[in-house]
Amino acid sequence: MGPPIRRFIVLGAGGHGRVVADLVRTLGYDVVGYADADVGRMGTVADATGARVILTQTELVACGRGERPWPRGASAIALGIGDNGARARARRTLAHDSLPALLHPRAWVSGAARLRAGVVVLAGAVVNTGVRIGDGAIVNSHATVEHDCLLGSDVHVSPGATVCGSVTIGDESWIGAGAVIIPGRRLAKRCVVGAGAVVIRDVAIDATVVGNPAHPLTRVTRHRDAALVITSEPAYAAAGGVRP
Repeated sequence: MGPPIRRFIVLGAGGHGRVVADLVRTLGYDVVGYADADVGRMGTVADATGARVILTQTELVACGRGERPWPRGASAIALGIGDNGARARARRTLAHDSLPALLHPRAWVSGAARLRAGVVVLAGAVVNTGVRIGDGAIVNSHATVEHDCLLGSDVHVSPGATVCGSVTIGDESWIGAGAVIIPGRRLAKRCVVGAGAVVIRDVAIDATVVGNPAHPLTRVTRHRDAALVITSEPAYAAAGGVRP
């Protein structure tokens, strides 16, 4: 068994990264610096404590693979990338044992829930019994994930959202702030549920739904004759549900 983890590098120096850095410090660990995909941010101050961007994302991956030494005694990575797709791509390059799950002390997480590598659960969130959450997912401030839900990898449940019991959400889906998903619904991969939406049906892959009750997002397109045509995405799944 290796030495206890005490020092983290936060991957992602934007707003969500700063929130995750605060979480790391609240848990009693040190943030030695940030890594970021934007090489132009190297050396810049990333947060109010004076912590700087000290590595590129590529350099951090090399540390995780043992190809270069960890800087400043670090031994773990906190995922601080808010964008689901970008977080998923970064996470897949990193070793699981360098990505501990981070649970805020003022969150409620059932002992019967199962959280995989790199999961972040923020203050005021509730994760109830029987929940399973995949690698790199985010349960943001005051979000609720009720009993027996299955959240895929790199899902983001935004602040104040409520995922009722036995809901399945596919990889890289985003549940907007204050949204509600009623019990038993199935959302496929890469869905977007708009802020405040109430989802009462299953949702198909790559779909965006908004409103109460949630409906497919309409798009406005301009044809060659300059006429405007409003169309809807095929957002709702056929009867029988969808596979995430």
